[in-house]
Amino acid sequence: MAQPSSADERRRSLKPLRRLFPYITHYRTLVIGAVISLVIAAATTLALPLAVRRMIDHGFSSASTTFIAEYFAALVAMAAVLAAASAGRYYFVITLGERVVADLRNAVFTHVTELSPAFFDTAQSGEIVSRLAADTTQIKSAVGATASVALRNVLILIALIGLIVAASLGYGAMQMDS
Repeated sequence: MAQPSSADERRRSLKPLRRLFPYITHYRTLVIGAVISLVIAAATTLALPLAVRRMIDHGFSSASTTFIAEYFAALVAMAAVLAAASAGRYYFVITLGERVVADLRNAVFTHVTELSPAFFDTAQSGEIVSRLAADTTQIKSAVGATASVALRNVLILIALIGLIVAASLGYGAMQMDS
């Protein structure tokens, strides 16, 4: 089996993304808004199945139909909160990505204009344009939607593991009581 080359390792490494932190931290308000929206969306995503379970477990056994109607209204409200939080996360993340890329393109352009004329004798103009356009667009994707979805999934995974452990401990306690 072939060993991965150092170029492959560099492509898979997240270390170069550390250089983006100064650009990202410049927009703390957007980052905070995205994190708050992300946490609300993740919590609501996790709460929806629990609410449905409670409605099924207790709603159909009760003689009162108001319990089901109230839970259904609560589910609709939770879905609205999830939609608003997801829209907020999307807005904050996309705006953050656009602003970071604009700042990054500005920094790269400023750097390119300060280079010596000898650099332009050896450099290919297509590569310079590619760095200004295509590479920064990939960074926008990493800073924006990709990082947001990955963070959301990690947060949900951690919370689900906690819920599984809590449910397991609760189930074990119920078995001991009976």
